[in-house]
Amino acid sequence: MIPVGSTAVRTFVEKHQPLLGLHGHIHECKGVDRIGRTLIINPGSEYITGTLSALLVNIDEKGVKGHRFIMG
Repeated sequence: MIPVGSTAVRTFVEKHQPLLGLHGHIHECKGVDRIGRTLIINPGSEYITGTLSALLVNIDEKGVKGHRFIMG
């Protein structure tokens, strides 16, 4: 297994450390990770089955308080 995401996006996240990164181009898997201080989330819609997944993220003035995957 090798990374297949955008190296330009990863470089941006590493440099600027946004609070949250929401990504969905890699349809095959949902997942949560961190790049430095940035929380990275992919809701993981399944292109092959036509399943559209979503994500609910709770954010307040102090940052991300939690998240929940919602399957469609």
